[in-house]
Amino acid sequence: MRTSRSLSLTFCLAMLALTASNPARAQLKTSFQYSVKALCTLLGDIGFGDALSPGRYRTVINIHNPTEKKFEVARKFALAGGPTDPFGSFSVTPYKSLTLSPDQAIAFNCFDIANFYCPIDGVCVDFTAIDGFLVINSPAELDVVAVYTGNPKGGEVSTLDTETVAARKMAKVIKIEPDRPGAQPQRRIQGEPFKTLKP
Repeated sequence: MRTSRSLSLTFCLAMLALTASNPARAQLKTSFQYSVKALCTLLGDIGFGDALSPGRYRTVINIHNPTEKKFEVARKFALAGGPTDPFGSFSVTPYKSLTLSPDQAIAFNCFDIANFYCPIDGVCVDFTAIDGFLVINSPAELDVVAVYTGNPKGGEVSTLDTETVAARKMAKVIKIEPDRPGAQPQRRIQGEPFKTLKP
């Protein structure tokens, strides 16, 4: 009897250890959401076709933790499609988590945003240009500012604008897939703005 109890206890402890080491989905409770417009040309002078004036567009998104606490935030990217495009597996990326230290400021550029799409289900998307929203969910209010620049093909910066992004109160529990560093994509596909991605 005593042996079976100790075996049961050993089994339970082993299962707890296995569960703790298993990279299962984490849950993050958040209270605020920020949706930040991003507009990026990524491959040379290839851009948005007739949708925008020819040129090079860049977005940098600054995020600052104004509190004295360290906490996790979640972020994903929602791709803008054409009005008749179906909602597909690449329309919104899975959430990724990020830890912000007290008073820490970080920046996301166009290439950081493109990396949200490599890999998703074993597929990497190489965008010529990208249009959409970086969505940030946080347990506390943040300072979020977007910096937009544009220039003619091969020219110097001709326009610069900044936008402070307001928080939206939105309580949410987010499931975050663990990062799998070094995961190699099985395939690469080309992505163009306002066209449905077909995996």
